[in-house]
Amino acid sequence: MDFAPSSGLTRRLLDTLRRSGSVFPQDELAALVAAASGSSELTELVDRRADGVPVEVLVGYAWFGDLRIRVTSGVFIPRHRTEYLVERALRHLSPGDRLLDLGCGSGAVAALVAHHVGALDITAMDIDPVAVGCARINLPPPARVVLADSPAALAPERFHVIVANLPYVPTARLPYLPRDARDYEPLVALDGGWDGLDPLRRVAPHLLSRLLPDGWFLVEVGEDQTEPAAAILRGVGFAAVAVSVSNDRDTNVVEARR
Repeated sequence: MDFAPSSGLTRRLLDTLRRSGSVFPQDELAALVAAASGSSELTELVDRRADGVPVEVLVGYAWFGDLRIRVTSGVFIPRHRTEYLVERALRHLSPGDRLLDLGCGSGAVAALVAHHVGALDITAMDIDPVAVGCARINLPPPARVVLADSPAALAPERFHVIVANLPYVPTARLPYLPRDARDYEPLVALDGGWDGLDPLRRVAPHLLSRLLPDGWFLVEVGEDQTEPAAAILRGVGFAAVAVSVSNDRDTNVVEARR
């Protein structure tokens, strides 16, 4: 942007953000200032943020690891906690391997994995056409982004690693999500059914057939879902299942080897 808001305008806008419940009003205002072309546009952006529109949607991107991921309205915004899923996946990947990002959303997970590993054969899939369109921006060819709801749709392809950030919020908890997520992110990317694990149950029977020998499946889940998720994976035939926890990011990843 080519303007600097006056100190008076800055104070007023910070006050607007604070009163709306912003946890990091100064950081949010800095991002909106960088996206605005003038005082009027900046004020409009702050008002929309105060109404609950995620700042990432307003500026058009989200930082994920050290990547700037394009996000569009109606797409699930990548969370920093999911960077732990990437860290775990990196332990099992080498250049040239085949990666499937299941429930890819914006494509952030596959994009960050590829950023660290280098050349990968990437396929990403999501059930939401809006997410698929966004992921195709963040995962340009030769990566493939597919509109589908199950890895069975990819037969006979097989992968070294499948990563999944599936919806895992129990339906009863949806009303208690922050307004940003509840009102401005797609329900299909949040609602995990009665216990949060229905999406995992749907895809689990198809995973082993889509993995190469000694391939890995990794999925992010909630703290109280680790053992039920592990049981689901053992139930479809995975013999080696483990839980990894990041206390720093308050994140849990269940890992299963074919």
